[in-house]
Amino acid sequence: MHAAVHGLPHQLAAGGAWTPFSMTLTNTTGKPLEEVQPFLLVSSAEDVDRPYWELETEYRDAKTGRWKTFHDAEPDDLFGFFAVGPRSTLTLQLRTRVVKDAKPGAGYALAAGDYRNRDGSCGSAKEAWYDFTILPAGAKPTQPPTAKPSEPGKPGGTAEPGQSAAAAGGTGGSDSTGGLSPQGGAHLAATGSSSALPAIALAGGAAMVVGAGAVIGVRRRQGLAGPGATDVTA
Repeated sequence: MHAAVHGLPHQLAAGGAWTPFSMTLTNTTGKPLEEVQPFLLVSSAEDVDRPYWELETEYRDAKTGRWKTFHDAEPDDLFGFFAVGPRSTLTLQLRTRVVKDAKPGAGYALAAGDYRNRDGSCGSAKEAWYDFTILPAGAKPTQPPTAKPSEPGKPGGTAEPGQSAAAAGGTGGSDSTGGLSPQGGAHLAATGSSSALPAIALAGGAAMVVGAGAVIGVRRRQGLAGPGATDVTA
């Protein structure tokens, strides 16, 4: 399984409007995944006392059309579980904004996911990182001179609202990317090799980021292991 974030800009200004983006979880196997659990953190690396409250992030529930806040929400209450077919992609529609009094500096998104099947098999996607900069209130985000939103691997593209490919009932259709290409916001890599880490370390938030990675790792694997279960990365 492969996790990715799309459309998150390389800069977000404090006090700015909601910025739409998306997260995808792709079933890279030839078998259906019966229960897929998404995980996502969007956080400041500057304020270690309240890293997740510097940014307000919400998920648009495809079943109800309502926005659900990340604050104090467990992943299963926020997202629920999804069935994803072989070689298919689940797309989650999200939005975020930086609070007005947020401390300028480094920020990051951390995306991951787990799956579990009724036969006891289970596994996970490698954590994917995306780094961005939090600008002071009133500042205007700028595009890097060489960035092209349509190019894979380049930050700066933004997802359009309403491009959810999660079908009613929570099942991702075959190759269902909702019109989004693997664009914008793709400084993505497996945990331990992200370009986000040097920037965050310089900002003084490296310890907090490592802690966040440890927390998400523990929470992701709670309940996965069991008699006859196999825990693999797919």
